[in-house]
Amino acid sequence: MESINKKTSLELEQGITLDIGFICGNKAISTKGHVKDSSDEIITIEFELDDKAIIPPVGTDIYVLKNSICYNVIESKNFPEVKATKVHQRKHIRVDNILKVDYQRISKEHYAKYKNNPIVIYKNIFGEPFKVPEVEEVNLKLLYELIYQTNLKLDLVLNILEDRSSEKYAVSEHENVNISGAGLRFVADRAFSLGDIIALRIFLPLATQSQINVLGEVKKVIESDKKGKYFIAVKFVELSEDDREIIIKYVFKRQREILRLASYYTEA
Repeated sequence: MESINKKTSLELEQGITLDIGFICGNKAISTKGHVKDSSDEIITIEFELDDKAIIPPVGTDIYVLKNSICYNVIESKNFPEVKATKVHQRKHIRVDNILKVDYQRISKEHYAKYKNNPIVIYKNIFGEPFKVPEVEEVNLKLLYELIYQTNLKLDLVLNILEDRSSEKYAVSEHENVNISGAGLRFVADRAFSLGDIIALRIFLPLATQSQINVLGEVKKVIESDKKGKYFIAVKFVELSEDDREIIIKYVFKRQREILRLASYYTEA
């Protein structure tokens, strides 16, 4: 391992030109840059393109394609100069994409009361999950079952209303999201405190299921260059294994898309 690290440092010494690939929004970007400064952990790269549309936000994974090395952006406010830290082996693969995320902080009391039954929290904040039935499924039996289930849920709804906050959940849309089976980094319009618990509804572009409800504990808060915006990194808590598998399925699907695009640009 030591010899590999030494080799990496030598390959990325000051002045060397790099082929770089990363995801910015929903686009795969392939460009070049040169190393302005490099240490064992942090690298400063100056991009050859000074295009404001491809500024990688803090938290973006950028790949040095020929060296198969991954760095994570820690500063890009001086673009085309970008600072990034080397990513060591992760248990969970992370990918970037434009995803819609609904979110709201929940109180410690509310979390303590319902953490063993988080579905109550999700219904409290986001409402009942809605599924549009197929036309051929609509019949008298279905209508009877819907009415019967509604009556059964009246008590639960009343309990939820007792704890319901007047604050509506917020929406992060058209922003870059970094996701893995362990956590999420998204853009919020407010800062949170470390340790805060946030209810999240994540919309994934999958055919079988596109919506995941999960709780996240805030692990990092970074103020964005955009006024009133913050990068919020959370670790998933109370995530079912079924939902984790759905997220991982999406991550691998997205990673294959990124690798195909990176391979295409490298060969071109």
